[in-house]
Amino acid sequence: MRPAHCASTLLASNGNVRQRHSLHPAGHHAARCWRLLGVAALVALQITLIRVQPALAAPGDLVADVLAVASYPQSVAPSIAFDGHYLYHTGYGDSVLHRLNVPPAGGASTATGEYDVTIQGAATGIMTLSYDSGRDAFWAVSGDGLSIYLLTKSGLASLAFTIDPATDRPGFQPVGDYPNEIKIAYDAADDTIWYSSDAGVRIYHYHTFADGSGTADLVAGTPYIDIDVAPNNMDPQCGYSQSSGVAVGGAHLFITAAGCPYYFEYTKTGGKVAVYPYNRYDSPTSAEDLECDDVSYAVPVFWVRDAFDGHIRAFEQPPGTPCVYGGGPRPTARLALAIAATGPTAGAGFTFTVVAQDRFGSLTPRYGGTVHFTSTDASSGVILPPDSSLSGGQGTFSATLIKAGPQTITATDAANASVTGSLTVTVQAASAASLILRTPASAKPGQAFAASVTLNDRFGNLATGYTGTVHFTSSDPLATLPADYTFNAADGGVHGFSVTLMTPTIPTLPGQTITVTDTANASLGATSPPVNVSPL
Repeated sequence: MRPAHCASTLLASNGNVRQRHSLHPAGHHAARCWRLLGVAALVALQITLIRVQPALAAPGDLVADVLAVASYPQSVAPSIAFDGHYLYHTGYGDSVLHRLNVPPAGGASTATGEYDVTIQGAATGIMTLSYDSGRDAFWAVSGDGLSIYLLTKSGLASLAFTIDPATDRPGFQPVGDYPNEIKIAYDAADDTIWYSSDAGVRIYHYHTFADGSGTADLVAGTPYIDIDVAPNNMDPQCGYSQSSGVAVGGAHLFITAAGCPYYFEYTKTGGKVAVYPYNRYDSPTSAEDLECDDVSYAVPVFWVRDAFDGHIRAFEQPPGTPCVYGGGPRPTARLALAIAATGPTAGAGFTFTVVAQDRFGSLTPRYGGTVHFTSTDASSGVILPPDSSLSGGQGTFSATLIKAGPQTITATDAANASVTGSLTVTVQAASAASLILRTPASAKPGQAFAASVTLNDRFGNLATGYTGTVHFTSSDPLATLPADYTFNAADGGVHGFSVTLMTPTIPTLPGQTITVTDTANASLGATSPPVNVSPL
């Protein structure tokens, strides 16, 4: 809610807040405005107290406070986003994306590291933002409240879908003079967006993609939640119910109510889970948009944008929440395995990586499962990594495979077999360690016959990479033998030859033999079984 709106609301109420409060939503706005204007009178004192008050250590305590007046007019402050490194915000339906450094813990400080980017592609500007860590971009709602964009950090807005007011916002009730002030929150758990109008009581739930007609697609199971229906309303704490901002980064939603010294935790089906007070001297005058941050400080915090005083404040989250930045933990959909080399060698260890990824193929750094490894290679001597965890969603492991040819290593979550991934590698044979000479059992004198030479590695794999030169000899001094031959890649470790023996076998003596030897390695060779050379 904007300050000018408060003035017009209170004038219209003629001071009769009780009478107006019984009417929704105008009564809520009048009551809210009296609260806000009363609190506004204490802003200067509040800021003074914050400057000298150190960060505390309980839920609702102020952890950090930054005054972003250098790039953001005080009276226009609807948005805040956090990408794990910087804070981002926009003006009211503005076309500039502002970035600033996360402030140090403690009292109020002035913004540093300010950097501005012009937003392109959003005709009515951008109202509010919510960071999506999986896409490393912002979901953003337009200045007219009816267009949802995916906004890059370089300022390029791409339209994801539009909202048809007649069909996509059932029961929508415009509130006051600023019905276009919409807050959104990205939910990584199911890749959806929560959409909340300022001071409204119904929060809508959309998929991140359009329906068949190109407009917003409400989530079938939970198209919206209402926060003004007892016992899930805010009236016991605030005296009214309204959503001024929504954040999600885990199992539940967190909602602010401007002018109320409490913020609220709701289930995604609309049940009020808990109520948390802001520290009374830290409470912002008008808590608006908020986002989660579990990385900047020793405790997880909510970043809360104040509507009127130009401050962005970090309040400590409740214990055990935490509300994770970027929409929360992204469900791990698969384990992606990769190897840098073209293929390992049989019997030699090699390394490969395992990365936990979400449904978009992005790293899931908070994956906490245990990975179990299997392989299609069941040979003796295969070495696979033991069951292991990943660090930051990824890890490097070593394995040894034995059987040459295509082999697969599979990594599977030990507790969830649907989270799995495989790596297929082509195992190369090791260097040649043995030579096999194949000849027939008998031959006729002077008649050529076929022989073959096969090279194997020490595991029995065909030594396809063998490129040595072999030399032939025979016990038959009259034999016609192949010339020295150098193997090449096309041979694949096997080559055929033609041999002719001439000397018949004497019945009392064994047949003739053939010997083949690597010319550079005398230990790599073989002699054939005796060949019976029978007369014609």
